[in-house]
Amino acid sequence: MKKIFVSCGEVSGDLYAGDFIREVLKLDPSIKISGMLGPEGQRAGGVAQWSYEELKLMGILEIVPALPKIFALKNSITDEIMKSKPDAVVLIDSPDFHLMLAKSLRRKNFAGKIICLIPPTVWAWRAGRVKNLRRDFDLCLPLFYFEHKFLIEHGVNSKWKAHPLVHDLEGVKVSDTFRKRFGDERLIALMPGSRRYDIDFHLDILLDAAKLLRSKNFLPVFSIAPGLSQSLADELRGRVKVSGFEFWEGEGRELMLASEAVAGVSGTVAVEAMLLGRFMVVIYNMKKINYAILKKLVHVKKISVPNLLTGREVYPELLCQDATPERIIYELENYLSDGSRHEDIDTALREGKALMGDCNAAEFWADSVLALNR
Repeated sequence: MKKIFVSCGEVSGDLYAGDFIREVLKLDPSIKISGMLGPEGQRAGGVAQWSYEELKLMGILEIVPALPKIFALKNSITDEIMKSKPDAVVLIDSPDFHLMLAKSLRRKNFAGKIICLIPPTVWAWRAGRVKNLRRDFDLCLPLFYFEHKFLIEHGVNSKWKAHPLVHDLEGVKVSDTFRKRFGDERLIALMPGSRRYDIDFHLDILLDAAKLLRSKNFLPVFSIAPGLSQSLADELRGRVKVSGFEFWEGEGRELMLASEAVAGVSGTVAVEAMLLGRFMVVIYNMKKINYAILKKLVHVKKISVPNLLTGREVYPELLCQDATPERIIYELENYLSDGSRHEDIDTALREGKALMGDCNAAEFWADSVLALNR
């Protein structure tokens, strides 16, 4: 391969893009990589023709006003790909946009390979999208074995060996800088998310939970994700400081490892917490109409991956009206104060980790994509 176009649309997608690009360039430094990227993809060696900020959208109703912009972006990227003729197009997460982009490329008879890295959760909802994966993609590279199994059973070309976080978290440790700052306090990590939507709908809940934690002699520490835009990071930092709480701007995984437990917004952070062996209270709040729509569409009873992997509620899931400061504190104390429950959940976390694979997933992705043109 001479050229690869990579597209991602949010912080987690950018992390995967960075890992993928880095491994591709290790295998073949001559390959030119460009596309819609964030800071991690660029640091790894990709050239950003568009910023991943273009797709930082969340929520069914929030997407509707942005549709003209989204279609214009899709057309611009399609035109660029058809003009530059990369050997492969790797589309990472952000399924609503990327499935549309792949379909557009196929309609224009794009001659290269199209790869879906982190395909949509067709096993959970909107299963009809599996036909798009089967029709428009040469290869899908999912995060979990149960996803891979579902895709194979539905005629999609899929490969899987491990989740990338297994490799990424191998060397995580608590730094001396962190220890000097927080000492021997009983820390609880609070994870408000990395998107505007997450913070708008969850920060107030977590700030109120932090007040209760402090009254019970815990030290709540808010994570300010390194991948946040400057404006959102400034806003989050300011609100936490004004409220009188501590925050950590390093890797959230270091904060979680140093903490006794975690509370935060559902997402990749729950998988990280599981791999680090930390209990988490998962919250997710949204507009009532969004929740009503999703309840009609989603076919699984749990939203957190550790619960899906283990087949049980390892992490309490507090959704919408249940996502209250009082419930968060109750679940944290229930885990921390009950020895048998503590041991039972820790055992389940180890079982979940064992189902995540044991190789460098990004290296596997890179080799799988390059193999398509061998």
